[in-house]
Formats: sequence, structure tokens, C-alpha cells
Amino acid sequence: MKKVSIVVDESESSFWLAYYAMGLSSRIPVEVSILMVRDDEYSTPEKDQGQWIGSPEKKLESILAEEHFGSTHIDYYVLKGRMEDEIPKFIRENNISKLFIGRPQGNNPELYTKLMRTLDAVASKTHCEVEVVQKVSAYGKRK
Repeated sequence: MKKVSIVVDESESSFWLAYYAMGLSSRIPVEVSILMVRDDEYSTPEKDQGQWIGSPEKKLESILAEEHFGSTHIDYYVLKGRMEDEIPKFIRENNISKLFIGRPQGNNPELYTKLMRTLDAVASKTHCEVEVVQKVSAYGKRK
């Protein structure tokens, strides 16, 4: 069975990936885990912090509790450190074969640089496939 991991960060906007994980685990036979990396270099926008109450871990727990897919179980892990260090280490230690990571929203060059450093570290330190995904509205852009 393939082992898949989906990376979320502490921003409210990245939690849609938890829903992606639940849908993925219900459609194909994979073992799915969610990895949250608390990276001090990665600054979370203030506006995201005000959208919900409680810690990011509690938010993730509540999202995973919302849906139950029969026997499907999704493990989640919370690590503290640099994403480019912690993600490759997690992949190696857990034999992850495919990693999904969200594309940063907006046009923040620092976030893209962080993503590229992370992708480079994964490519150079593991044999894991990586897919960068982006949240898309089913309704298209509103004017």
C-alpha cells in the first residue's frame, strides 16, 4: 500500500488540504497522514489567525472529526522546526512514497522561496514523489 503525506501549516487557508486528504483516502487505497510543521521562519498572516479560535492542532482535530469514512483512519503529526529539514526527515522515517504540499496563496515571494527550498530538500534527500496543489474555487473568480 502506498503511503501518502499531506503537509499543512498553521494558516487557516492551508486547512483545505485536510479535506483533500480525507477525500483522497476515501477514493483510493492509500495510507494517508497529515503533517503539520510549525516553522518559525514561515510567518502566518495576522488575518488568518483571527478567523478561528484555538490552536492549529485543535482545528485540525476538529476537521478530521467532521468526516468519518468507514474504516479510513488518517494519522496526523505535528513537528516543530524548519520545513526543509523536518519534511525530508519525516518522509524517510515513515517511508512516504508521495507528498502533497499546498502552493502558497497570494504573491508573497518569501513564501515561494520557502516552498522552493523545501521542494529542493525533499528532492535531494528522498526518493519521494511530490505534488504541489492549489486551492481552486468551483465557482471560478468572482468579480
